[in-house]
Amino acid sequence: MTEKQKAIYEAQGYLRNISRAFGEIPLLIPDGIFGEETEKTVLAFQKKQGLEETGIINYETWTAIVDENDRAFFISSDSLLIANEEFPLRRGMQSGTVAHLNTMLQRLGESYGNFSTIEVSDVFDAETERNVKQWQRVIRTEETGEVDKLTWERLVEWYVR
Repeated sequence: MTEKQKAIYEAQGYLRNISRAFGEIPLLIPDGIFGEETEKTVLAFQKKQGLEETGIINYETWTAIVDENDRAFFISSDSLLIANEEFPLRRGMQSGTVAHLNTMLQRLGESYGNFSTIEVSDVFDAETERNVKQWQRVIRTEETGEVDKLTWERLVEWYVR
């Protein structure tokens, strides 16, 4: 995947999170291609936000997407904290909760040099597992690479600061 495709994939993932949380824009399946469906979703998002409706993700639109994605995360995080059936999260899983996990791990990567950059997706892959182990090292728990309730709650506490 090229850097441009990665950026498109990230934006699509954020737009998907927003759609799932608020339901006011079309549900998009991230593929890294800025095609007709992505443009329609961006236009709907821009309209919802009162932005100029261009179908292009400029700085203003990107900033709004990131902010709404964060809002979508916080709205759903309370229910995720008590979703015991989701834990532990482990390699090979695919879910909205894993997408939230990867969003938090990506932010860790942006904030601290000892975490690798991670793709935001709903798949718990090898890179997710490596970053989870690094996080567990930081919070001084057993480095299993699986996300139990304690690992999750500590990550959410860090994320909301």
